[in-house]
Amino acid sequence: MNSTNHYPLYQQAVQDYGSDLARFTAGYERDPARRRELLQEVHLALWQSLAQYKADCSLRTWVYRVAHNVGVSHIQRSLRNAERHSVTLDEIDSMPSEAAEIAQTERRLDLQKVMALIHRLAPLDRQVMLLYLEDMDAAGIADITGLSARNVATKVHRIKAILANQLGTERKTA
Repeated sequence: MNSTNHYPLYQQAVQDYGSDLARFTAGYERDPARRRELLQEVHLALWQSLAQYKADCSLRTWVYRVAHNVGVSHIQRSLRNAERHSVTLDEIDSMPSEAAEIAQTERRLDLQKVMALIHRLAPLDRQVMLLYLEDMDAAGIADITGLSARNVATKVHRIKAILANQLGTERKTA
């Protein structure tokens, strides 16, 4: 059979067993996007295989045989990929714990929030806070900004309170 002659046979197979194939592939793949890809692979393999179909078995048997072979190949590929992504016990032992990763992510998010809030400050207040975050004391910040050390200390205290309040409010609503 050449490729144009098996088109009606392919159409018949899809008409009769298309919804069955979709359900069948769901047994081989849980992820919806990968399941659609697998179903496309099954359809391609079915199309290609029909050139060799000689009616030694029913069309239904042929369709399921092709789908099964593609599904098994899919699982084998998935297992090989999983093995590539698996780690040894020593590697697992040296990996940071999930709690540590969560804490690090939270710190990074808090820093991003602090920086976003600082960027909303008036230029002089922003400069004071950025210098404070660079570990400068009130006297050093006063020398740079021209403010008094007492004024700098007051600004830093007020800005820290505002930042803490803003972060606390965001955490409560999250």
